[in-house]
Amino acid sequence: MKDLLIHAADADAEAFLRSLLNRPEALAIRPISFDIHRHPQRDAGMVQSGAELARMNKGRYQKVLLLWDHHGSGRERRQTPEQVVDEISRKLDSFTWSENHKVEILVPELEQWLWFCESAVAAHCGVTVNRITEWQQDYATKLGRTVGELKQNFPKELFEHLMRERLRQTISPRNFQQIGERASVRSLLHCKSFKAVVMALQSWFPKP
Repeated sequence: MKDLLIHAADADAEAFLRSLLNRPEALAIRPISFDIHRHPQRDAGMVQSGAELARMNKGRYQKVLLLWDHHGSGRERRQTPEQVVDEISRKLDSFTWSENHKVEILVPELEQWLWFCESAVAAHCGVTVNRITEWQQDYATKLGRTVGELKQNFPKELFEHLMRERLRQTISPRNFQQIGERASVRSLLHCKSFKAVVMALQSWFPKP
């Protein structure tokens, strides 16, 4: 039996999570065995059948983590993230995963994590943090918003602007993998959803 099963919505999340789980010392956990499965229907599919997929794997893993973006899940206008977490958690409890699961919804989406580790983003892009800051401010001014608002509410659009418009590069899961390899866990812990995931990991798989 492996330690952990993660059901994620897409390849970007898989790449970022895999790069971090391969750094157990940084997460302050013991080395673990894990698998990451992507849902073919992405965020909406995770809400609709993520718990059922976890049920099918009962007995093969000790713990299960379900993770997806609130934006694009189909529930963002109907329910709060807390309401969706409660709904899916109750399903997992009924599937005998009680006390062995964690459900975390990223609000609005995974890219919010990137802006808590800007030095890793800058290093990955081959530019300075100051240059990243300049580009963020220029983009925010153009849109009539603040940089803080973009990071909080439009993190994906901000990352896409950086990669596609400023650096003229395409975006792939490899970007998320390499940023995750460089990312400061200490900085990422300032993000509520990331901290919740790490706290669950630490409680499940403490260092000896």
